[in-house]
Amino acid sequence: MNKELRNRIIDKAAVLFTRHGIKSVTMDYIASQMGISKRTLYENFKDKDQLLLECILYIQKETEDEAEEIYKTAENSLDLLLKVFQSTWRKMQNVNRNYFSDVKRYHPSIAQVLDNNRDQRAGYMASLMEQGKREGLIRENLKSQIASFLLMAQFDFLFNSDEVFASHYSFIDVYETIFMNFIRGIATSKGIMFIDEFVDRTENA
Repeated sequence: MNKELRNRIIDKAAVLFTRHGIKSVTMDYIASQMGISKRTLYENFKDKDQLLLECILYIQKETEDEAEEIYKTAENSLDLLLKVFQSTWRKMQNVNRNYFSDVKRYHPSIAQVLDNNRDQRAGYMASLMEQGKREGLIRENLKSQIASFLLMAQFDFLFNSDEVFASHYSFIDVYETIFMNFIRGIATSKGIMFIDEFVDRTENA
């Protein structure tokens, strides 16, 4: 098995799945976009489910690595949360709204991997909120685990709701509104001041 080719397939398929949705991207289409035969594709991945799983794990690893790099230079917990959101927001610009719902509808076993990752992210968010309390940026009376759970639940609703997709609101605008309302709602006055300064710097950059 050619590891370099396998990695190139995962990289390309991840882009195709997120950009066009999972259902509409066939193994034939992936092979044609790669300029390889369908046989070569199946020599590396036994079926679409295996390839999709590898793509999701690849995206998760890439996201985690990027968050670790941001952590190294983050000024505080809010700075980290805002910069990670900013990075995710940019990536979401190119994500097809069907990507998330397709996983749930057509690949339920793989959807469990996303659910597990969501639980891990919720735990990480809660730990950052606790750090934010010590920094005086997050309200001391905040129940971090519950707040983190509620944020993930709102994102789940967004990613899987036909009502949102049928509305005249853009997916990315709803995503941004959920996060910014959340982050301001858990912040102290000092934290809100930091958020406003961060937003001003970003908009004027």
